[in-house]
Amino acid sequence: MAEEHTTTPFDAEITELLRCTRCNLRYAAGKSTSSLKLTYCSFLCELGDLGFSMQGLEHMERAASEPATEADETPEPVAVD
Repeated sequence: MAEEHTTTPFDAEITELLRCTRCNLRYAAGKSTSSLKLTYCSFLCELGDLGFSMQGLEHMERAASEPATEADETPEPVAVD
């Protein structure tokens, strides 16, 4: 009698419902609009929980800093009572 083994294809889509970290609703990972599909149900939950989106972070550019001046380096006097 041969033993039957059920295997899942390597590239199978996750079919179980997950719970969103922010809103606690159940969702299918394949339907999520978030970059972090296994954590958030939507882009809005990702943005609301992190304060930024992963996609926005990937496209963010560093702002050019202004050269420091002498006025920036000298501390302001502190009044002593």
